[in-house]
Amino acid sequence: MGALGKRLGAVLDILKENAPYALFADVGSDHAHLACAAAREGIAKRVIAADINEKPLEKGREYARKAGVQIEFALSDGFSAIDGEPVDAAAICGMGGELTADILARSEAAKKCLLVLQPMTAQDDLRRFLYENGYEITGERFVCEAKKPYAVITARYTGKNTAYTYSDLFLGRVRPRGPEYAEYVKKVLSAAKKRLIGAPRDLDITRLIEDCQTQITNLSGMNF
Repeated sequence: MGALGKRLGAVLDILKENAPYALFADVGSDHAHLACAAAREGIAKRVIAADINEKPLEKGREYARKAGVQIEFALSDGFSAIDGEPVDAAAICGMGGELTADILARSEAAKKCLLVLQPMTAQDDLRRFLYENGYEITGERFVCEAKKPYAVITARYTGKNTAYTYSDLFLGRVRPRGPEYAEYVKKVLSAAKKRLIGAPRDLDITRLIEDCQTQITNLSGMNF
């Protein structure tokens, strides 16, 4: 079967670093490519691919058959159908940050496992939810796929909220070195400049722009 792209590849790498697991759940699995890769790598005794729609699950079953791996499938709105399962690692990838946050807010299982989150949009909304609802962001990894930068966020529930600045919502509190992060910061900077046009006196946006420019300056002098 074909290799995962850089986004899901980064998610799989993080999962492998923290393996093994009793049960890994790919929540919102789409066609179960990540779940099948996790099973092929043997990172968990059980792998569940969960999706809110039956059609992706059907394609996932076919993909798993062709890949020659054994995984379980669950028709599930977020964690709803698997909240009683002993999930100790879960991934939510390819959704907006608001939807990812909503899924986490409705789940008890999410509070008991390693979370690897790959939001396509609204990373600031997801970070805000994590900071304000007892989740600790333990790492952020950045990748570029099809010339677009993406964040992969690793988090665990601790019950303790995290203090943050406005810039932390967009840049993260974990700010790595690397060309991928530099591209991510440039994207944040471009969006912030557009928002400032509609709110020229917004001090938070102004400070975010300054922080982005500082990050880009610092990163530009490094040999990657």
